[in-house]
Amino acid sequence: MFGRDSPLRPSMREQIAAKRAEYQNSPAARRTAASNASTSAAGGGSPAPPSRRTAHNGSTRLGFGAEDEGKLADKTVGGEIKRAVRSGKLDLCALSLSAIPPEVYTTLLGIPEEDLSSPPPKFIPSSDIPQGSALDPNTTPPKGLSRDEERSLVFGSKAAAKKEAWVEPEELTSLRIAENALRGVEREIGMFGAMERLDLSRNQLKELPNSIADLLRLTSLDLSGNSFTSLPPAILVLPALQVLDISHNAIHTLSFADPIGPSEDGLAYGAGFFTTSFERQAQLKMKRPILPVLRSFNLGFNKLNISGLKELSIVKFEAMRVLNLENNLFQGVLDYEDTGLDGKSMPILASLVLCRNTNLRGVTGSLAESAKVDLSGCNLREGTPQPPPSTTNDSVAPNPQQASQEEKIKSDKPIPNPDLTIVYRTLPAATFDSEPLPVDFDIYLPSQPGKLKKGHALVIWFHGGGLLQGNKENLPPHFRRLPNYPFASPASLGEEENVVVISPNYRLAPQTPILDILDDINQLLVYVRTKLNDRLAKEGRGGNIVDTSRICLSGGSAGGYLALIAGLEVPKQCSDEEVGGYRGLQDKQGIRCLAPFYPITDLTDAFWGTETDPVPWMGRSVPHSDAKLHLNSKSPPICTALSGGPRSILYPYMLQHALFPSLLFQSQKSIGYGLDAFRPSPLSLSIPHRNDLARSKGLGQHVPTYFVYGTVDDKVQPMDITLKSFEGLKGGFEVERVEGGDHAFDEDAEVECEEFKQWLGRTLL
Repeated sequence: MFGRDSPLRPSMREQIAAKRAEYQNSPAARRTAASNASTSAAGGGSPAPPSRRTAHNGSTRLGFGAEDEGKLADKTVGGEIKRAVRSGKLDLCALSLSAIPPEVYTTLLGIPEEDLSSPPPKFIPSSDIPQGSALDPNTTPPKGLSRDEERSLVFGSKAAAKKEAWVEPEELTSLRIAENALRGVEREIGMFGAMERLDLSRNQLKELPNSIADLLRLTSLDLSGNSFTSLPPAILVLPALQVLDISHNAIHTLSFADPIGPSEDGLAYGAGFFTTSFERQAQLKMKRPILPVLRSFNLGFNKLNISGLKELSIVKFEAMRVLNLENNLFQGVLDYEDTGLDGKSMPILASLVLCRNTNLRGVTGSLAESAKVDLSGCNLREGTPQPPPSTTNDSVAPNPQQASQEEKIKSDKPIPNPDLTIVYRTLPAATFDSEPLPVDFDIYLPSQPGKLKKGHALVIWFHGGGLLQGNKENLPPHFRRLPNYPFASPASLGEEENVVVISPNYRLAPQTPILDILDDINQLLVYVRTKLNDRLAKEGRGGNIVDTSRICLSGGSAGGYLALIAGLEVPKQCSDEEVGGYRGLQDKQGIRCLAPFYPITDLTDAFWGTETDPVPWMGRSVPHSDAKLHLNSKSPPICTALSGGPRSILYPYMLQHALFPSLLFQSQKSIGYGLDAFRPSPLSLSIPHRNDLARSKGLGQHVPTYFVYGTVDDKVQPMDITLKSFEGLKGGFEVERVEGGDHAFDEDAEVECEEFKQWLGRTLL
């Protein structure tokens, strides 16, 4: 009925049981029991079992005697196993283990080392070999004395070791071995038939042994933060499993086919009910339900799409209370009934978490009557029924900054969601275990089709975050409403015009060097010019929607920097080294104007080289442990980071330690070959420097630019030097100083930026 590995030796459990029985009936055990009773009567508590010391792999294993108390202040494998002997709970978290130590099985199960499926290597430290002994490779044993006899004189005979009293440990009910480097788990794990809780999170596991199916009393299993691509078949029919966490893995689709059931050994011990061979054989042939009592199932932060949930409709999770599907790859509309999330399949579901599925456009169908749904961070279209947000995590205190941001965007004014999300380039997998990276953009279209044959003008807005964090969903509300704003365009002879707005993602530093980030901007414009209208036509949006001869580049903070450096001209006579190997867009045709909002401009400004700990607007220091995960330049590249998510601390951490622009150039390679090779510098990619080059080499011309910043902004460098660098350059340069305005002031839903709209109508249309 169920596939399995070849089981352990059939007599192994019997050997353990016999050994336990032998010990319990021995005079030593009776003396210990009598001593325990007398000590307890005197109020002295239970004494520790007898002590022992055993040579193992050249090291000394601590025994279990009372004389060793006080030696376990530091967490060690031996110390934790010693505790587990008495408590039945073993904690081996964060010990940099590459495998479960064999002592776990030899001590807690009594299995001889030579009988383990992965026995430890045998070796004798040279420091332990007496010079001139039979074990010394430079000598030969004396006459009449064999090498085995000489070994027994030095280390003791095996017979003597067997006479040593065996300590009866408590049965293991809880094993935590998280935050290590496990790549596999031995099949002996299935012999802990009394285990109820198993934590294998944050390791490097890709599969589990089939013997996991023997843990018939397991109620909680944590496999989060590993490398699973599917549900391990050995866990699918665990009859007592109530909590399963397999979040932060790489699961693409759910499959409940070919489950692996328990072995005869597992039935004999794990459940404890089927004592005869006939009963156990009947159980092996029985068709078992899939996770029959599962109450909490966490599948968040995987790579599931909507079709990958289909098998949920086949399996009825009637005991399910909490299902977490946050931050997956859902696109389009999720139908509860098609995916088995409806009230018939999950009748007592209380919480469904769908948050941070940024391409989820809507939900249909009905859930259980008491179910609450969390859809925060999804791009639901207007008119889509939205269940009330979940409050399942009431124990977590709200983030004051997040709360203030939510208050900021509350408004009676509409905040439209994008009409489409389109991938404009797909980059190959950067590492063996990563996936290809799709880089995408959101597009916002006018609600009414355009009357002009040439199509709508286009505004491209790049998000901020210091090129370190952020995402396309950060588009301010007034930009979201821009497609439905009626522009009175002189070019249209008095008729009203509308614009199309695009908000793209791009790869982020330090995993992606700065020139590669700028290459994303180039590739975005190539896609817009060559493929966008065809794609919109295939989506049924009509032909020639976008007029690529009228484009405005805009953006906030780091996005404003991208708009400026991509759209400004540099003199042709400048060397590649003078401009850092980047001359702006390869094809600037159609770029009519630029509109940076509170931009980063000067990478060499003292603002970026001054440590600020803590940054004033955060009020606390960011610990290195929080930022460390995001600073590894060898990690696979990413192109989006959730607002308010873990990576949101990277920008203040950078300011705290003055790491900007070192993070942007950390993995930047040299350009050119031989003596002509050079490495781009922060100066060469700074806007004031490039403006100075344009002035000194006689360019003196740029496209019209509208520059917006707040007078109390302390999140980026001061603007004085940058504004001065535009003086004397032709092409039109307007500045809007927002008195009392802070960084990202236009994220307030009430802000309309009317002056910017008027300028845009005059300049772009």
